[in-house]
Amino acid sequence: MRFKTFPVIAASLIASAAIIGCDETTDGIGSSLIQSENNIIIENDFSLSGHSVENEKVQSRTAMLLLGSIDADNYGNFASDFVTQFMPVSRLDTTLTSASAIDSVKLKLMYAPGNFVGDSIMPMGLEVYRLNKGLKAPIFSDFDPQDYYDPSNPIGSTVYATSNLELSDSLKKLDHRDIYVDLPLDLGIELYNLYQSDPAAYNNPEVFAQYFPGIYVRNSYGSGRVTQIGATLLQLYYHYDTVNSAGRDTTYNYVGSFYSATPEVLSNNNIDYSIAPQLNDMVAEGKPLIVAPAGLEVEMTFPLLDIIDSYREKAGRLSVINNLTMSIPATNISNTYGIRPPSQLLMVLKKDKEKFFEEGKVTDGVTSFYATFSDATDTYDFSSLREYLLDALKREEPLTADDFTFILTPVTVDAETVYDPYTGTKKVYVKAIVPYVQQPAMAALRLDDAKIELTFTNQSVE
Repeated sequence: MRFKTFPVIAASLIASAAIIGCDETTDGIGSSLIQSENNIIIENDFSLSGHSVENEKVQSRTAMLLLGSIDADNYGNFASDFVTQFMPVSRLDTTLTSASAIDSVKLKLMYAPGNFVGDSIMPMGLEVYRLNKGLKAPIFSDFDPQDYYDPSNPIGSTVYATSNLELSDSLKKLDHRDIYVDLPLDLGIELYNLYQSDPAAYNNPEVFAQYFPGIYVRNSYGSGRVTQIGATLLQLYYHYDTVNSAGRDTTYNYVGSFYSATPEVLSNNNIDYSIAPQLNDMVAEGKPLIVAPAGLEVEMTFPLLDIIDSYREKAGRLSVINNLTMSIPATNISNTYGIRPPSQLLMVLKKDKEKFFEEGKVTDGVTSFYATFSDATDTYDFSSLREYLLDALKREEPLTADDFTFILTPVTVDAETVYDPYTGTKKVYVKAIVPYVQQPAMAALRLDDAKIELTFTNQSVE
């Protein structure tokens, strides 16, 4: 059935009243009844079409960093290492310490339990290198750090795993896990002396990067796991000596996370991905696939013209568009490591996609939207495309393919939900939308089964 109509009868009584005196008549005084009928019309006979296109490179714009490699059936071979600059603290307390009080320097990589794809007990190795020149913006996932470090001179290395088997009960209760890498003591002394000689360098990360351009962290050996690093810190371990009230010498030991990789400084996941032959076969068969990060996205033709024609055909003189929604089913593709669909999809006009990310935009409800994957229904639900339709209906110039050709691409949405205790309502404020680089993800979109629903109301007055 193409559409449904629901009649609702509404009545309004307009009464005329008069103050009647002893000699006054009531001729012409009475009431009139105006009835109106509201017909709620639902149209859902619309079709989506689309196909996969390569998403060759993405811009991280996040402090999330990926390290490791996997070779997964029905996904492919994925490997990632990373480069990053550091944001220094604006002030170091030098009143009780000195460069000679620095005992050691460590790189600390933090990740949440379960934030990895692959085998948790597989031992993996990493190496850390100092960058020999500054990173340049913009930087993308196809970045090659070859000219930015000396491969013969690593400044640190370690072996790690993500299994909980060797952790104490107290550590297992923590909401994060840590990978530590010992770095040269000279690096800590150098950074401390920099603050002593030029404290202003600590106030500007670009100036700081001229002295310390950052690090490159690469997988040295092992395969079978990709870990999502949530925080990257450079820590100084130091001490100071003092004499207590009893005249005894006392040593206090401290650790300071004075340098961190943040979204404000340049960092990048250097991604190398070879798509599985099975996925190429599915694409050749016309199946629209999402593969991330830096894999495949979907170019989609939205049936805007059909929706407008249907609305104008059935809309009366008094019509109000209530809503336009779209739900796209997604199928999980069987694979070795339980790789799942990405959490969120951005729907943005194809002509605006590059500008959207370059300018750090968020969705506007007219040219761009986002949907979160529902585990309950296995769908991406775009809850309101109403403003997009209203904008198209107002256009005086003819609509072209640029107005209804969209890209569906995986993203990470940074949003804050604010609860109003007086009204009992919640409002979501989107702070940032960045390309998805969290971990390997993929899904097959069932565009043929997508549901697009237009709801509008016609009112007739008798």
